[in-house]
Amino acid sequence: MKKVIIAVTFLALSVSMTACGLVDKGSLKKITEGQEFNAWEMDLVEKLESYGLEENEKERLQKIDAECDDIGDNDYKNQLLIAKKLVKLTSQIESRIETSAKELVEKLNNTDVPYASEDEKEKLTEYSENISDMIKKHNFINYKEVSENWSKLVEYSSTKLTGLDVNIVQFDYTNYPTVRMYVDVKDSSGDVVTNLSPNMFYVSEKSVTKGDFQSVTIKNISMLDQKDALNIDMVADTSASMEGERLSSAKAVMSTFLNTVQFNVGDKVKLTEFNSYIDKSGVFTSDVNSLNQKIFSYIASGQTKLYDTLIYAVQDVSGIPGAKCVLAFTDGEDVGSYNSASDVINVVSAYKIPVYIVRIGDNYSANDSDLIQITSASGGEFKYFNSFGMDMGNFYSNIYKGMKQYYEIEYEMPDANNYTDKRDINVYVKGDGVGGSADIETNSGNDFFNTLLGNFLRSYIEDMNAHSYNQMASKIDDTVSPTDETGLKYQMTKQVTGGFANVVSESLMSYNVSSITVVDENTIKLATNEDYDVILDRKYSSFTGDKLTQVNTALYKNSWSANADSQIRIWERVNQKPEYILKKGSDGIWRFSQYSVDPGSNATIAIYDAMVIY
Repeated sequence: MKKVIIAVTFLALSVSMTACGLVDKGSLKKITEGQEFNAWEMDLVEKLESYGLEENEKERLQKIDAECDDIGDNDYKNQLLIAKKLVKLTSQIESRIETSAKELVEKLNNTDVPYASEDEKEKLTEYSENISDMIKKHNFINYKEVSENWSKLVEYSSTKLTGLDVNIVQFDYTNYPTVRMYVDVKDSSGDVVTNLSPNMFYVSEKSVTKGDFQSVTIKNISMLDQKDALNIDMVADTSASMEGERLSSAKAVMSTFLNTVQFNVGDKVKLTEFNSYIDKSGVFTSDVNSLNQKIFSYIASGQTKLYDTLIYAVQDVSGIPGAKCVLAFTDGEDVGSYNSASDVINVVSAYKIPVYIVRIGDNYSANDSDLIQITSASGGEFKYFNSFGMDMGNFYSNIYKGMKQYYEIEYEMPDANNYTDKRDINVYVKGDGVGGSADIETNSGNDFFNTLLGNFLRSYIEDMNAHSYNQMASKIDDTVSPTDETGLKYQMTKQVTGGFANVVSESLMSYNVSSITVVDENTIKLATNEDYDVILDRKYSSFTGDKLTQVNTALYKNSWSANADSQIRIWERVNQKPEYILKKGSDGIWRFSQYSVDPGSNATIAIYDAMVIY
């Protein structure tokens, strides 16, 4: 009986152990989802390793993985124990990563990335969606790599890089509220960077008194060499001191420079000759033959009104859309100007138009320091002719190349009707691991109306000297009655058709908007400050009082003597501070409508030069 009992007991134990083994195997299959344990364990370890584990997690995983080496293929009990350990560890790792991933998504999605290109924005979105999908599926394969790449791209897109020298050179408000901004970009060696694509530029602005920087909508970016024209006012000193080799050299160099100009893409050059007079008859043209004919016709005579001419040339070219500069050839000795070197510095600093001066003559001039300050304030450059030998063409080619390698950024001005707001403009350029930025404070509305004022005043001068009411017609509000004496139409028609008695010529020298008062969305008051250079002829006997004293001082300075019947040519500097009312038409164009203050009520006139004609 004992044998039977023992046999039965052993059989029962075998059945029990078999049943337990079956239970263990069944539980294991549920965990491994029917996959063989060894294959499942290897796949899971590989998967967890791809998550990017912390050190303690790596140690625990390695320890569990090592325990598998001593487990037989049919040892389901220990396989089950290992499987449970792996499931628990997996749950802890994924829980830790899920918390980290959710925090990362919230942080990075809420980080401002103002310096991300469109391609980078797409990549950032892709990273965000990838991590969010990992959280949803509880599968964090390559989480470490994706999260690190996402974090790096966010940091790269939200932080300004260094290594580039960026300079905002000019603005063009001709098509306001569309603004053209000209930007110079150089590398650490001072070389122009020419391979920048549009997606590497970022422009933002804010009100000086309130708000944060906001990105503006960029419409177009290109290099001038690729699309836009350059306008060059070439100033030539033909005073008596240039006679001989100096003028011959200047002619040769100017002609050489014309050979480098890209007339075929719309570049234009204007010649402004000066001596005792400033020749304002030139026009911006691409006719190289007529320009050369004019250059080689120059003869030397008279004084050297250099400072007056530089101011005239700067304001003259400022009215031309696009990029512009002034190139001046001179012996550097100013004689007869009303303006001083400091006046020129103030004007070129305000207009932000590069002035390049080449002094021809002696090795040293006492005026060199003044000329250097003028060019430096304008963003241009001063050179002495002899230091270049016969290679002056190369110098001008470099100037021209530099000007043509500006980047033109065209963008839409936000809040364009806030004409009185001062704005901080920021340009950031990023590419190939380097970047650079430039900031400038502007009053865009003021600059816009300054542009309108300049265009109006230049039209006035042109019509005034031609005695015809043509150029101003499109700039004046014709809804004001032509008999209204406060109306610009009445005043301008009267002045330009009748002209002022004995005026030989009148020139606009400088101007600026001193204040803007917004009356309503279609009406503003514009207070201005305007300087004119007027040449006129009068009989000596017509001068009295202070004007006679000024004439005598000028004649004495120039060693002239006069009698009562002498015809005197005088140069006057006229300053006036009119206040205009401007109206915006139904076509959206601002036009000059009326005077709100009589322009003659606060005008000042100073005679600064004179000569006897007969």
